[in-house]
Amino acid sequence: PLTRLIGREADLQAVLALLAPSRSSGRLVTLLGPGGIGKTRLALEVADQAAAGFPDGVWLAELGPLADPAALPLAVARALGIDVRNFAYRAAILLWLAPRRGLLLLDNCEHMPEAAAAMAEAILRACPQMAILATSREPLRAEGELHHRLAPLALAEPEEGADPAPEDFPASALFLERARAVIGPFTPDPAQARDILAICRSLDGLPLALELAAPLLQTQHPAQLRARLEQRLPPLAAGRRTAPARQQTLAATLDWSLALLAPAELALLRPLAAPRGSWSLEAALCLAGAAMAPDAVQAAVARLVDTSLVQADLARDPPRYRLLQATRSALLDRLPAGEAEGAQARLAEWLAGLCRRAAADWETMPDAAWHARYRPELDMLRGSLAWALEEAGDPAQGALLASLSETFWSEFASTGELTRWFDRALAILPPGALSPEVEARLLLGRSGWLAIGEAGAADAAGRAVALLQDAPSPLLGRALAQQALHRIMAGEAAGIGALLQQAAACFLGWADTKAPLGLRRVEALAMLRQGASEEARPLLAAAIQAAARLGAARDQALLLGDLAELEFLAGDIDQAAALVEQALSVLGPARSRSAWVQHLHGALASYSLMRGDVDGARRLSADRLYATRIMGMPREVAANLERAGLLAAREGKPRLGARLMGFAEARQDQAGHQRSPSSQAVHDRLLAEVSAALAPADLSALRAEGAGLSEEMAAAATA
Repeated sequence: PLTRLIGREADLQAVLALLAPSRSSGRLVTLLGPGGIGKTRLALEVADQAAAGFPDGVWLAELGPLADPAALPLAVARALGIDVRNFAYRAAILLWLAPRRGLLLLDNCEHMPEAAAAMAEAILRACPQMAILATSREPLRAEGELHHRLAPLALAEPEEGADPAPEDFPASALFLERARAVIGPFTPDPAQARDILAICRSLDGLPLALELAAPLLQTQHPAQLRARLEQRLPPLAAGRRTAPARQQTLAATLDWSLALLAPAELALLRPLAAPRGSWSLEAALCLAGAAMAPDAVQAAVARLVDTSLVQADLARDPPRYRLLQATRSALLDRLPAGEAEGAQARLAEWLAGLCRRAAADWETMPDAAWHARYRPELDMLRGSLAWALEEAGDPAQGALLASLSETFWSEFASTGELTRWFDRALAILPPGALSPEVEARLLLGRSGWLAIGEAGAADAAGRAVALLQDAPSPLLGRALAQQALHRIMAGEAAGIGALLQQAAACFLGWADTKAPLGLRRVEALAMLRQGASEEARPLLAAAIQAAARLGAARDQALLLGDLAELEFLAGDIDQAAALVEQALSVLGPARSRSAWVQHLHGALASYSLMRGDVDGARRLSADRLYATRIMGMPREVAANLERAGLLAAREGKPRLGARLMGFAEARQDQAGHQRSPSSQAVHDRLLAEVSAALAPADLSALRAEGAGLSEEMAAAATA
């Protein structure tokens, strides 16, 4: 949190006590209160101070920007940092959290309490060491839920004394701190202190109302502000207001703050409610439309920051801005439907341009610099896609935006989101409604390396080639390479050379970019499958050097993994393992957990098995089985279970080894693709060991039994 917590010390201690690990009954605590009362700020402070008691992590899932309750599991998966490819988000979340002792924050649950309650109950039943802290305007009504209701900040009552000090009361202390942030040092005299205390009483001690009102001291004295507030807000009844009345206070304060804005500032603020998450000044220029000059937009944003209607993160370069969720919700409620739709449409169009620029930048910009520049735009991109494709916004614009967004999802380890948006875009419009390029991009996003073995992936690559065939380009080159990839993995040799030659011609003039690196991988794979692995070696070595020169860490890692398989085939298992270790170190700890490189971890487990490192292989296989099940990667799950089968056979459990081999073989046949060299070596070794230990009839029966196992049953057998 960027601001100091004021007046919530007792609440903080009470919630920490409820969440204390020693309390078995405090595993779901909901902070309750009206909008603007400070639930999120307190939750963040609780998480910060409670972190030591949750050694496996604390995670924040922001639900406020979500419009569809069905998107809640995806938001939680994103918060946990897990990439799920098969839409089984809830199952993946439970599997990932089951062994962990952590704290999950579900913020702003009030517009989807049933979905939040269902997720919380599922997590707490399946994950005995997890705790959940939720914020909501109303209870979730979940099993075992404990409540802590926030009251407004404490106020000085009129009879507190002749001249009470504002700093002695939380509400007026917060007001003063926020006022000093914009007007500089300020020590109120006794009359001003009385006015400030009265202002805070008029605002009912609501933190957000206080923050909205404090900047107004830039233009008027406390006495003037007090008089105007008392004219606009009804006087307090005896005792504390009810929650609905407090909401009226906040709404009236916001209305007044809006009324004090200059026309240009108000005209800009209204469409700024469209973005979900943070936004840049460039996005604000887009949302302002042609009616406002850039200098006027910049000045208006600065003024909105001064009034606390917009929050600024000036530590970012370039700075990022956002609306608090309570402010954004209130503005959206006030926007006429046509105006809101217009702002969303302008934002989607601007994001399409941003995605084009991002894709062009990616070709030559080092991965690290590209990530720093474009990661902040992810929430806006998600929100715009949700509006266009899932909220009856503009399906055609949504399909265009989705087709241009692939680099975001692949680079930021969100391949499950790629699947979600691309499938939705392909399904929502009738045949022929998409332009050939948009349709081809969507098909290519669903037929890349991670889609090998998935139903329809090879056909999608072929359809993309047909759509692009008349216009040679790097996009066509990629389509041809992906079509060749699927044929190679299916064991087809005919026509591969011609496809790859045509693809290479599409990349002429692009040698100093990342664009041809994927083609190099396919060319090397074709050589390997044709028995010309030594010819592939210099090709891969040159591509690795190019990737390193371009700062393309992911491509460099994948190419190193391909070279490792060549070393394995050549019999140098130690060098193969060293290359995979190098690949993972190039990526760093976060990206090395992505779906893109799970096969590298699996290969390392295979190398350990082939070297006789049983302990290392057992650890790696168990870790990768766990990870690939969470991510929904059936091909890698099957490979890891086959490795577990070889471990079982070597430990004197040939019957289990045979069952797991049967499971893997059935999935292999279903996918219709060839194994990698190291995975094939594991299979061959496992077959030899179980064949030596079991009678042919027993082996056949056990393989058939394994083929009938579910993934969950097969995984449970390895425990």
